[in-house]
Amino acid sequence: MESDNKNVILVAYDFTSIGDIAIENAVKMAKILQYKVCILHIINKTSRKNLKKANEPLESISQKLEKIAQSIKKEHDVDVDYMSRKGSIFRAIAEVSKEINANFLVFGTHGKKGIQFLLGSFAIKLIKSCPVPVFVTQQPAKESKFADVVFPLDMEAGSKQKVKWAIALHKQFQSKFHIYVDSYPDEFIQNRLRADHRQVKKIMEKNNIPYTDNYSPKKGNFSEKTVEFAKEIKADMIMISTDPDKITWSLFGSPDERTIYNTEKIPVMCINAQDLRVIIGGL
Repeated sequence: MESDNKNVILVAYDFTSIGDIAIENAVKMAKILQYKVCILHIINKTSRKNLKKANEPLESISQKLEKIAQSIKKEHDVDVDYMSRKGSIFRAIAEVSKEINANFLVFGTHGKKGIQFLLGSFAIKLIKSCPVPVFVTQQPAKESKFADVVFPLDMEAGSKQKVKWAIALHKQFQSKFHIYVDSYPDEFIQNRLRADHRQVKKIMEKNNIPYTDNYSPKKGNFSEKTVEFAKEIKADMIMISTDPDKITWSLFGSPDERTIYNTEKIPVMCINAQDLRVIIGGL
Protein backbone atom coordinates (compact mmCIF):
# COMPACT_ATOMS: atom_id res chain seq x y z
CA MET A 1 0.00 0.00 0.00
CA GLU A 2 1.24 3.48 -0.87
CA SER A 3 -0.79 6.11 0.90
CA ASP A 4 -2.09 9.11 -1.00
CA ASN A 5 -2.86 10.79 2.31
CA LYS A 6 -0.01 12.66 3.93
CA ASN A 7 -1.69 12.53 7.34
CA VAL A 8 -0.84 8.97 8.33
CA ILE A 9 0.03 7.37 11.66
CA LEU A 10 2.14 4.26 11.14
CA VAL A 11 1.92 1.46 13.72
CA ALA A 12 4.41 -1.41 13.89
CA TYR A 13 2.35 -4.45 14.92
CA ASP A 14 3.32 -8.01 15.89
CA PHE A 15 0.03 -9.58 17.04
CA THR A 16 0.93 -9.29 20.74
CA SER A 17 -0.69 -7.43 23.65
CA ILE A 18 1.91 -4.66 23.47
CA GLY A 19 1.15 -4.33 19.75
CA ASP A 20 -2.52 -3.92 20.65
CA ILE A 21 -1.52 -1.11 23.01
CA ALA A 22 0.39 0.60 20.18
CA ILE A 23 -2.67 0.41 17.94
CA GLU A 24 -4.88 1.80 20.71
CA ASN A 25 -2.58 4.80 21.14
CA ALA A 26 -2.41 5.37 17.38
CA VAL A 27 -6.21 5.22 17.06
CA LYS A 28 -6.56 7.68 19.95
CA MET A 29 -4.27 10.11 18.15
CA ALA A 30 -5.97 9.53 14.81
CA LYS A 31 -9.38 10.41 16.26
CA ILE A 32 -8.03 13.66 17.72
CA LEU A 33 -6.19 14.63 14.54
CA GLN A 34 -8.57 13.03 12.02
CA TYR A 35 -5.63 11.14 10.54
CA LYS A 36 -5.44 7.74 8.87
CA VAL A 37 -3.83 4.75 10.62
CA CYS A 38 -1.60 2.28 8.80
CA ILE A 39 -0.93 -1.03 10.59
CA LEU A 40 2.36 -2.62 9.55
CA HIS A 41 3.48 -6.18 10.28
CA ILE A 42 7.04 -7.22 9.51
CA ILE A 43 7.41 -10.80 8.28
CA ASN A 44 10.66 -12.15 9.71
CA LYS A 45 12.00 -15.35 11.30
CA THR A 46 9.92 -14.84 14.44
CA SER A 47 6.62 -14.36 12.60
CA ARG A 48 7.32 -17.34 10.32
CA LYS A 49 8.09 -19.47 13.37
CA ASN A 50 4.81 -18.43 14.99
CA LEU A 51 2.88 -19.26 11.81
CA LYS A 52 4.50 -22.69 11.61
CA LYS A 53 3.71 -23.33 15.27
CA ALA A 54 0.04 -22.40 14.70
CA ASN A 55 -0.02 -24.36 11.42
CA GLU A 56 -1.17 -21.26 9.53
CA PRO A 57 -0.22 -20.16 5.99
CA LEU A 58 1.57 -16.88 5.25
CA GLU A 59 -1.64 -15.52 3.74
CA SER A 60 -3.28 -15.58 7.17
CA ILE A 61 -1.30 -12.46 8.16
CA SER A 62 -3.18 -10.29 5.67
CA GLN A 63 -6.48 -11.86 6.74
CA LYS A 64 -5.80 -11.08 10.39
CA LEU A 65 -4.69 -7.51 9.63
CA GLU A 66 -7.80 -6.94 7.54
CA LYS A 67 -10.01 -8.16 10.38
CA ILE A 68 -8.29 -5.80 12.82
CA ALA A 69 -8.61 -2.87 10.40
CA GLN A 70 -12.32 -3.51 9.85
CA SER A 71 -12.91 -3.75 13.61
CA ILE A 72 -11.21 -0.38 14.22
CA LYS A 73 -13.18 1.29 11.42
CA LYS A 74 -16.45 -0.03 12.81
CA GLU A 75 -15.75 0.79 16.47
CA HIS A 76 -13.88 4.09 16.15
CA ASP A 77 -14.83 5.46 12.71
CA VAL A 78 -11.16 5.85 11.82
CA ASP A 79 -9.74 5.26 8.34
CA VAL A 80 -7.36 2.28 8.54
CA ASP A 81 -5.00 0.67 6.05
CA TYR A 82 -2.75 -2.32 6.65
CA MET A 83 0.26 -3.92 5.05
CA SER A 84 2.97 -6.53 5.63
CA ARG A 85 6.59 -6.40 4.59
CA LYS A 86 9.31 -9.05 4.56
CA GLY A 87 12.65 -8.18 6.10
CA SER A 88 14.36 -6.80 9.16
CA ILE A 89 12.11 -5.01 11.65
CA PHE A 90 14.47 -2.06 11.87
CA ARG A 91 15.17 -1.61 8.16
CA ALA A 92 11.65 -2.37 6.90
CA ILE A 93 9.87 0.00 9.30
CA ALA A 94 12.19 2.83 8.29
CA GLU A 95 11.60 2.09 4.60
CA VAL A 96 7.81 1.98 4.92
CA SER A 97 7.70 5.21 6.95
CA LYS A 98 9.39 6.95 4.01
CA GLU A 99 7.27 5.26 1.35
CA ILE A 100 3.91 6.24 2.84
CA ASN A 101 5.16 9.63 4.05
CA ALA A 102 4.03 8.88 7.62
CA ASN A 103 3.50 11.75 10.03
CA PHE A 104 4.05 9.57 13.09
CA LEU A 105 5.43 6.09 13.86
CA VAL A 106 3.77 4.69 17.13
CA PHE A 107 5.33 1.58 18.76
CA GLY A 108 4.90 -0.19 22.06
CA THR A 109 7.41 -1.88 24.33
CA HIS A 110 7.35 -4.03 27.45
CA GLY A 111 10.34 -2.08 28.72
CA LYS A 112 13.96 -3.06 29.05
CA LYS A 113 13.68 -6.54 30.50
CA GLY A 114 13.92 -10.21 29.65
CA ILE A 115 15.48 -11.06 26.30
CA GLN A 116 15.64 -7.36 25.32
CA PHE A 117 17.75 -6.65 28.39
CA LEU A 118 20.15 -9.48 27.56
CA LEU A 119 20.52 -8.87 23.84
CA GLY A 120 20.02 -5.13 23.65
CA SER A 121 17.12 -2.78 23.33
CA PHE A 122 14.70 -3.28 20.43
CA ALA A 123 13.43 0.24 21.01
CA ILE A 124 16.88 1.79 20.88
CA LYS A 125 17.72 -0.13 17.71
CA LEU A 126 14.49 1.00 16.08
CA ILE A 127 15.01 4.62 17.06
CA LYS A 128 18.54 4.50 15.65
CA SER A 129 17.41 2.96 12.36
CA CYS A 130 14.40 5.20 11.82
CA PRO A 131 15.00 8.38 9.82
CA VAL A 132 12.11 10.07 11.66
CA PRO A 133 11.12 10.60 15.32
CA VAL A 134 9.51 7.71 17.20
CA PHE A 135 6.72 7.68 19.81
CA VAL A 136 7.18 4.92 22.42
CA THR A 137 4.36 3.72 24.64
CA GLN A 138 4.15 1.07 27.36
CA GLN A 139 0.48 1.27 28.32
CA PRO A 140 -3.04 1.94 26.91
CA ALA A 141 -3.86 5.51 25.91
CA LYS A 142 -6.78 5.69 28.38
CA GLU A 143 -8.15 9.25 28.49
CA SER A 144 -4.95 10.92 27.34
CA LYS A 145 -5.42 13.86 24.99
CA PHE A 146 -1.68 14.54 24.69
CA ALA A 147 -2.36 17.90 26.30
CA ASP A 148 0.47 18.11 28.86
CA VAL A 149 3.98 17.52 27.55
CA VAL A 150 7.23 17.63 29.54
CA PHE A 151 9.98 19.46 27.65
CA PRO A 152 13.38 18.56 29.20
CA LEU A 153 16.01 21.19 28.46
CA ASP A 154 19.69 20.47 28.89
CA MET A 155 22.91 20.93 26.92
CA GLU A 156 22.53 17.79 24.79
CA ALA A 157 22.46 18.22 21.00
CA GLY A 158 18.97 18.96 19.72
CA SER A 159 17.54 19.77 23.15
CA LYS A 160 16.40 23.29 22.37
CA GLN A 161 15.56 22.38 18.74
CA LYS A 162 12.62 20.37 20.10
CA VAL A 163 10.78 23.68 20.23
CA LYS A 164 10.15 23.27 16.47
CA TRP A 165 8.18 20.14 17.30
CA ALA A 166 6.50 21.88 20.22
CA ILE A 167 4.96 24.27 17.69
CA ALA A 168 3.71 21.35 15.57
CA LEU A 169 2.34 19.41 18.54
CA HIS A 170 0.56 22.46 19.90
CA LYS A 171 -1.14 23.01 16.54
CA GLN A 172 -2.18 19.35 16.39
CA PHE A 173 -3.09 18.58 20.01
CA GLN A 174 -3.32 22.05 21.60
CA SER A 175 -0.54 20.83 23.90
CA LYS A 176 0.77 22.76 26.88
CA PHE A 177 4.50 22.39 27.54
CA HIS A 178 6.20 22.08 30.90
CA ILE A 179 9.81 23.14 30.42
CA TYR A 180 12.07 21.23 32.83
CA VAL A 181 15.54 22.79 33.01
CA ASP A 182 18.65 20.87 34.03
CA SER A 183 21.15 22.19 36.56
CA TYR A 184 24.93 22.28 36.02
CA PRO A 185 27.62 23.02 38.61
CA ASP A 186 29.73 24.80 36.00
CA GLU A 187 28.57 28.43 35.84
CA PHE A 188 29.70 28.89 32.23
CA ILE A 189 27.60 25.91 31.08
CA GLN A 190 24.69 27.05 33.23
CA ASN A 191 24.78 30.49 31.61
CA ARG A 192 24.67 28.89 28.16
CA LEU A 193 21.66 26.86 29.25
CA ARG A 194 19.95 30.02 30.57
CA ALA A 195 20.42 31.60 27.13
CA ASP A 196 18.88 28.54 25.45
CA HIS A 197 16.03 28.64 27.96
CA ARG A 198 15.29 32.29 27.15
CA GLN A 199 15.33 31.50 23.42
CA VAL A 200 12.91 28.56 23.81
CA LYS A 201 10.49 30.67 25.87
CA LYS A 202 10.68 33.51 23.34
CA ILE A 203 9.75 31.15 20.49
CA MET A 204 6.88 29.64 22.47
CA GLU A 205 5.52 33.06 23.35
CA LYS A 206 5.80 34.19 19.72
CA ASN A 207 3.70 31.18 18.68
CA ASN A 208 1.19 31.58 21.54
CA ILE A 209 2.17 28.22 23.05
CA PRO A 210 1.25 27.85 26.74
CA TYR A 211 4.12 26.71 28.96
CA THR A 212 5.32 26.53 32.54
CA ASP A 213 8.86 27.02 33.85
CA ASN A 214 10.31 24.33 36.10
CA TYR A 215 13.83 23.69 37.39
CA SER A 216 15.42 20.40 38.40
CA PRO A 217 17.25 19.99 41.72
CA LYS A 218 21.02 20.31 41.49
CA LYS A 219 21.60 16.75 42.66
CA GLY A 220 20.45 13.57 40.94
CA ASN A 221 20.18 12.07 37.47
CA PHE A 222 18.40 14.42 35.06
CA SER A 223 16.57 11.63 33.22
CA GLU A 224 15.23 10.19 36.46
CA LYS A 225 14.28 13.64 37.77
CA THR A 226 12.46 14.35 34.49
CA VAL A 227 10.38 11.19 34.86
CA GLU A 228 9.60 12.04 38.50
CA PHE A 229 8.48 15.52 37.45
CA ALA A 230 6.32 14.09 34.64
CA LYS A 231 4.68 11.74 37.14
CA GLU A 232 4.09 14.59 39.59
CA ILE A 233 2.20 16.73 37.06
CA LYS A 234 0.51 13.69 35.46
CA ALA A 235 1.99 14.48 32.05
CA ASP A 236 0.65 12.79 28.91
CA MET A 237 4.14 12.38 27.47
CA ILE A 238 7.80 13.38 27.63
CA MET A 239 9.46 14.80 24.52
CA ILE A 240 13.19 14.11 24.16
CA SER A 241 15.73 14.64 21.40
CA THR A 242 17.81 11.67 20.27
CA ASP A 243 20.94 11.57 18.14
CA PRO A 244 21.21 8.32 16.08
CA ASP A 245 25.00 8.78 15.94
CA LYS A 246 25.30 8.85 19.75
CA ILE A 247 22.41 6.87 21.22
CA THR A 248 23.63 3.46 22.42
CA TRP A 249 22.40 0.47 24.36
CA SER A 250 23.93 0.20 27.82
CA LEU A 251 23.79 -2.59 30.40
CA PHE A 252 23.20 0.02 33.09
CA GLY A 253 20.98 2.25 30.99
CA SER A 254 21.90 5.36 29.04
CA PRO A 255 20.07 8.63 29.84
CA ASP A 256 17.80 8.17 26.82
CA GLU A 257 17.02 4.59 27.83
CA ARG A 258 16.13 5.58 31.38
CA THR A 259 13.59 8.00 29.96
CA ILE A 260 12.24 5.74 27.20
CA TYR A 261 11.90 2.72 29.51
CA ASN A 262 10.72 4.70 32.52
CA THR A 263 9.03 2.55 35.16
CA GLU A 264 6.11 5.00 35.38
CA LYS A 265 5.29 3.95 31.79
CA ILE A 266 4.89 7.54 30.62
CA PRO A 267 4.86 7.72 26.79
CA VAL A 268 7.97 9.24 25.22
CA MET A 269 8.26 11.00 21.88
CA CYS A 270 11.79 10.73 20.48
CA ILE A 271 12.59 13.62 18.17
CA ASN A 272 15.49 12.97 15.84
CA ALA A 273 17.99 15.77 16.35
CA GLN A 274 19.07 15.38 12.72
CA ASP A 275 15.65 15.33 11.11
CA LEU A 276 12.45 17.40 10.97
CA ARG A 277 9.72 14.75 10.60
CA VAL A 278 7.57 12.73 13.11
CA ILE A 279 6.61 8.99 13.67
CA ILE A 280 4.71 6.72 16.29
CA GLY A 281 5.27 2.88 16.77
CA GLY A 282 4.31 -0.82 18.26
CA LEU A 283 6.48 -3.93 18.76
